[in-house]
Amino acid sequence: MPHSNLADRVFRDPVHGLIEFVGENRPLAAILDTRAFQRLRRVKQMGFAWQVYSGAEHSRFGHALGAFHVASLVVERLKLEEPVRMHVKAAALLHDVGHGPFSHTWEQVFPSFDHEEWGARIITEDEEMTTVLRGLAPDLPEALSRFTDKTYKPTFARKLVSSQLDVDRLDYLLRDGHYSGAGYATYDLEWILHALRIEDVHKGDDPEDLVIDYRRGMYAVEQYLFARTYMYAQVYHHKAVRAAERMFVKLLSRFSELAKVGNEPAGLAVAAKLARGERLSTGEFLFLDDYSLFGAIDTWAGLGAEGEAGAAKDPVVRDLANRLVRRRLFKTLDLGDDPKVIEQVRGEVHKIAESVFGDDASSYYYLDNAEQIGYSAHSGEELYVVGHPRYGTVTLGRLLEDLPLGRPVSTVRLVCAPELVKSLRPIAESLRDHSRDTPE
Repeated sequence: MPHSNLADRVFRDPVHGLIEFVGENRPLAAILDTRAFQRLRRVKQMGFAWQVYSGAEHSRFGHALGAFHVASLVVERLKLEEPVRMHVKAAALLHDVGHGPFSHTWEQVFPSFDHEEWGARIITEDEEMTTVLRGLAPDLPEALSRFTDKTYKPTFARKLVSSQLDVDRLDYLLRDGHYSGAGYATYDLEWILHALRIEDVHKGDDPEDLVIDYRRGMYAVEQYLFARTYMYAQVYHHKAVRAAERMFVKLLSRFSELAKVGNEPAGLAVAAKLARGERLSTGEFLFLDDYSLFGAIDTWAGLGAEGEAGAAKDPVVRDLANRLVRRRLFKTLDLGDDPKVIEQVRGEVHKIAESVFGDDASSYYYLDNAEQIGYSAHSGEELYVVGHPRYGTVTLGRLLEDLPLGRPVSTVRLVCAPELVKSLRPIAESLRDHSRDTPE
């Protein structure tokens, strides 16, 4: 990668200090100036957490820089060689480029939407992005798309970008803890990086994998996983955060129902196409961000430039939009920790909601199961620990089986409009009374 005639780029970051695009990293800064990457400034990193934690206004732009910074430290630590070295750093920088508005909440509205698939489309289809990437290396778009479809080799390089201990998680945990003000997210990043190694674990033509040296880093990894568990329990799954998320999902779900019959409120034509299953271009997708969504929601609530004249005709859309922009959030009732109660109470809850909201009842309540888990490895994401005094080389998942980090902990809640709380509270109280009466 030629870089002798390029100026350095340096960002002052509150989490990592200086994040530098200098030396061999300088050419990668061309990615920052693309429309697709600049859009990340307008997508909040923590979804609706800012409704509770006033400092949690940071964007996926800053997080992408942080993931790149951690990736730069990792490739130095592991002494990776080109082209893998550049691939890992570029993949880290672009790992979130396909996220929709309000991050993962968007995927609850449109289940067919996959931010990784959209990231691959932007990398390989967006003309500006593709031109920049090919300027760095002719085959770079194709190489990066293999990170998304999990076919990139060597496997350890892909795991550095997407696994249970990847540069994404290593950055966002520290970043989200900093901006939310929560003290739960502290862990020893430097020591984890010190404990990472690459060793032969598998047979065949791709034997190497990412491993953790047990004696060097197991306690630091456990600290990281506990921190992640606490952040989910206390921040990401805070009851008011979940309520705001659910209101947004209910609002956009109603919008989608209207869009399918061509009767949606104006202001969000791209989302209407998505609701109808129509294929979007990458240019249309890049219009979707937190700003464009909330601009439409303001309009639907009658609070946009057109005032009441621009308000949504559908009463549910107009009502939910008003509640959301004015922060009149749904309330939550604790139903315990057993997800099975959801189906037990669903019929009774709906009947009560129907008595207040009629045919629109389903838009005003939700039975929520928020799962907190520190480590949950999917296929191809499992990490290995080497040097264990009893097992030698073993999966991290196996070591965590006897710890709460390896088991999901559920928090079951009834999220509902305030008008329903008085009538629904006895259901929650009866569940709590039954739990106290049931012997362990």
